[in-house]
Amino acid sequence: MQERRKSNRMKIDVSIQLNSVKSNNKDTSELKKDAFMVDLVNLSKDGMGFTSNEKLELNTFYDTTVVLWTKEKFDTVIEIVRMENLDGEGPTFYGCRFVGIMPSDQLKIQIYEMLNENNK
Repeated sequence: MQERRKSNRMKIDVSIQLNSVKSNNKDTSELKKDAFMVDLVNLSKDGMGFTSNEKLELNTFYDTTVVLWTKEKFDTVIEIVRMENLDGEGPTFYGCRFVGIMPSDQLKIQIYEMLNENNK
């Protein structure tokens, strides 16, 4: 499989809360209305991956706050661009891209990545 990511992903083990973002041009009637927790698996300056038991649709948007181990945090909007559940049971892995992230927050992630690499 060809790697299509623009940035390297680093492993991270935190839980974050997602809130669905309503869009005027898409049918959001099937989206979960309440906030829910997911387990973040990896992170890059361009996106992140997480697992969840919630059934999410591709090309849907969620608002979240990510807290790094340094206690730095940032708010962002994500779009679900990939999902993978090989056995059809248990949690599904979702890949998403940031669609609303400040350049200063991308810098926080890059600094976190450098610190993470130096601690190995």
